[in-house]
Amino acid sequence: MIGALALSVALAACPADTPAAMRLDGVPTTLISGRSYTASLAPTGVGQAVGNGWKLGVFDRLGRGYFADLPGLDFQQAFSVGLTGTPYTVSATYAERDCTRTLSVTAAVERRVLGLVSCRRGAVEPRTIVLGCRGRHVRSLTWRGWNSDVAIGHGAGDTRVRLSRPEECAAVGGFIYTRARVGARRYVIDCPIVLVFARVSVRNVRWK
Repeated sequence: MIGALALSVALAACPADTPAAMRLDGVPTTLISGRSYTASLAPTGVGQAVGNGWKLGVFDRLGRGYFADLPGLDFQQAFSVGLTGTPYTVSATYAERDCTRTLSVTAAVERRVLGLVSCRRGAVEPRTIVLGCRGRHVRSLTWRGWNSDVAIGHGAGDTRVRLSRPEECAAVGGFIYTRARVGARRYVIDCPIVLVFARVSVRNVRWK
């Protein structure tokens, strides 16, 4: 059977005034930057989708993004969006019996950056931050400019904290500030990595 993506090359676009055989699920009208969402297709009960796959598109307003070719109509795909470029367009393209259907959702983006409060958890404007998994804690903080590229905090003992360079961190499901300056000292805050160890005996390993 010819796949849906191959059919989409040969078939014309489905008329906009005809009901779609599938609907695009899992895409709210407002997306939080860095949070993972799962897009999927679901039958509407009208018409018929054909082929073995569909295409997911995620693009910002400047056209930056990607397409993902998915192997089955029932295949689900996780995606996330960045801090800039709102609104985003999330689309699904698949083949129906006589045409190619494209569904799309235009979504605003809520800009959200987290500060690490432990090795595995982040929060917005936390009262306490940790500068690395085994690093220094800074407490009793109040913030100015949170969610921007630079946030300034004031804590106990007249401590001043400057956080910057937000980057996506899948381990906490969002963007985190990855640079900190406390007084004259600078810190790099790495994305937490959670390791699971098993009892495995490995011998005579040659690394390349």
